[in-house]
Amino acid sequence: MNDKVKLEKYRSLSITALVMGLLTVVAIPQIFRWSTNIPVYNLGELLIKLTTVFILAIGLPLIAIITGSIDLRRIKTGRLSNKGKGFDITGVVLGAIFMILLDDDRYL
Repeated sequence: MNDKVKLEKYRSLSITALVMGLLTVVAIPQIFRWSTNIPVYNLGELLIKLTTVFILAIGLPLIAIITGSIDLRRIKTGRLSNKGKGFDITGVVLGAIFMILLDDDRYL
């Protein structure tokens, strides 16, 4: 690691990766359960419901994976310190696990 490494305690990308990974695991299964109980009266409501669930189900895990990967790459190249590396790894793993399990409805 060189002398120009930023020595922040936790960086925003690390925290974002962790929070998005946790939201993916905790909130999205609840959203899927909640969205199946809402009656749909017309096509517009159905499209809004499906779009919202799709954005949350795909967007949150992708954000966790992308932000964690970016921060891990910066740590590997020596531009940043190792602080927050665990947050990055946790966010990437949780996002990846959810993306893998998203295909199987038994886990949601």
